[in-house]
Amino acid sequence: MRRILALMAAFALLLPAVVAVAQSPAKMEPGPPKVLDIIREESKPGKTMAHRKHEAAWTQAFIQAGGFPYSLTISSVTGRDEDWFMTGFESFAALEKFNQSFESKPAYQKIMETYAPKESDFVSESRTITARYRPDLSYKPDFKLGEYKYFNVAQVRYKLGSDPAEIGKILNTAREKGNVEYHMVAYQVNSGMAVGTYIYFTPIKSLSEWDQPPNQAYNDALKEAKFDEAVGKAVMNVEFRLFAFNPKLSYMPESVTKLNPAFWNPKTQTAKSPAAKATTPTAKKDAKPKESKTEKK
Repeated sequence: MRRILALMAAFALLLPAVVAVAQSPAKMEPGPPKVLDIIREESKPGKTMAHRKHEAAWTQAFIQAGGFPYSLTISSVTGRDEDWFMTGFESFAALEKFNQSFESKPAYQKIMETYAPKESDFVSESRTITARYRPDLSYKPDFKLGEYKYFNVAQVRYKLGSDPAEIGKILNTAREKGNVEYHMVAYQVNSGMAVGTYIYFTPIKSLSEWDQPPNQAYNDALKEAKFDEAVGKAVMNVEFRLFAFNPKLSYMPESVTKLNPAFWNPKTQTAKSPAAKATTPTAKKDAKPKESKTEKK
């Protein structure tokens, strides 16, 4: 996780929409930031669980060191085995300032020296991406992040010279006509992926939402606006991926976690200590042992 730019282990994706700013919790600002930094890590085959365990320990080390910003990590449910570590900033200048401050903290550098070398055991590929927030392409971007468990992530690559705003306008108009209960935050990639790539984050509370029948009013509005034709002219390809919020790799404020404490603060199963086992009632030594099924036969 985290190469130097963001070598961070500090990524702050915050409510009420997708992200907030990578500053101290006290300076946290609501809503999607203007700049989003993403570090995507793909796990080696058979190493996904070990990788996430390693990342959880790494994250806790930074939190215990103090000054660690609130963060959200999402882990893939469909597609390649990936974890996305994201940081929101007010500007690219703020991103640069954060990187400089990160590198100047001895405690953070010591943590990096401890955990970074092990990454090669778990990660097959790592990519850093930066993107700008596009409010004109988003839809009702303010929502209570703590109530959700997933992001449906759409990665869309538009043809050179096409205007994504036209597609966004058609979609948002159709959502209004269909009275769709829907939130979506859009980012335009400016570095780290192919030119013309946009990433759309849609929060989901439960996969049961996918069991709902199609919204006919919404589909009719798309047809009326000749949506398919517009997409054919403007879009090169689209990939949809489902990601689950990963509480063990995240550090969220109480204002988020209190909305679903059982999800955001999962209890870790630990082995019982010898003392605990001693309190368990045991059979008397002279008690006749139970016959096994084999003995009965």
